[in-house]
Amino acid sequence: MTSLANIPSEARCKQVVHYLLTNKTTCKMCDGTLSWRRNRDYGWCSKCRTKIRPKAQMWFRGSKLTYRQLFMLLWCWQQRQSPGAARVATGLSYTTVRRWYWRFRWLVPLEKARQLLDGTVEVDEAWFGKRKFGGQTIVMGAIERGTGRLKLATVPDTERDSLEGFVEEHVAKGSLVVTDAKTGYNSLTSRGFCHESWNHSKGHFAGTNHIESNWSAMKRHLRKLYGCVPTARLHHFLHEWEARHNRPELFDSPQTFLRETLKLGFVD
Repeated sequence: MTSLANIPSEARCKQVVHYLLTNKTTCKMCDGTLSWRRNRDYGWCSKCRTKIRPKAQMWFRGSKLTYRQLFMLLWCWQQRQSPGAARVATGLSYTTVRRWYWRFRWLVPLEKARQLLDGTVEVDEAWFGKRKFGGQTIVMGAIERGTGRLKLATVPDTERDSLEGFVEEHVAKGSLVVTDAKTGYNSLTSRGFCHESWNHSKGHFAGTNHIESNWSAMKRHLRKLYGCVPTARLHHFLHEWEARHNRPELFDSPQTFLRETLKLGFVD
C-alpha cells in the first residue's frame, strides 16, 4: 500500500478485518453470502440472518472510529507521518491521533525468539530528554552491521557494569564490538568479545557511524511527532523502533499489522 489513496472503502475494510479474524470470506456459521454496507457497523448474512461484527472480536472494540479511519491511522503511523498530517488525512482531533499512535506502539508484538546480535556490532549510549530539567534517560543501543538488526534498552548509568552488562545480554560472544573510547568498555575482551574503540574527542567517528545515525534518526522522528524528545513511556517507543529494524514486514501495510495483532487484548 503506497499511499492513502489505496486505502480500501469502509465496506472493504470490514471484509478485510473479518477475513483476518476467520480466514473466511463468507459467513462462518453457514457459508452464506455476507453483505457489508457502508452505513452499517456489521455484516449481514443473507442465508442465516446472522449479524457479523468484526470490531467486537478485536482490540478495536468499543471505539467510535470507522474501519477506514483505523486503516488510515495505521498507515500514517507505519509511514512515520506526524500527528498533524494524520489529523488532516483522517479528520480526527490531534489528541485522538496521538492516543492511537501510542496504542499502536503498545500492540507491536514481541519477537518470537530472542536472537543475539553477531558479527560486527556497533554499541553506543545516548541521552534522551533535557539536561537542565534533570529528566534525562540513558539509552543503550547496539546495531549489527550488514543486517541493520537493532537492540535498545534503558540503563541507570554509564558505569562499567551497566555498559558491559548490556553488551553481554544482547551481543553474542566472539563478536567484534565497536564502541567509543569510554573506559566502561575496556574489559570487553576479558568477557569474550573482540573490541575496537574510536576516540570521539579526537574526531574519530567512522567506526560508529551506523549507531550514531540511529540516534539522530530517532530524535529527529520524536521531534517531528511531538516537537521535543519526551522520556515518558520511552520504552514503548524503543520497542517500536526496534521492530522497525528487526521486523520491517509489520510496517508494510495496515493488513500486515492487523494480522499479527488482532488476537491481542485492548488497553486504554
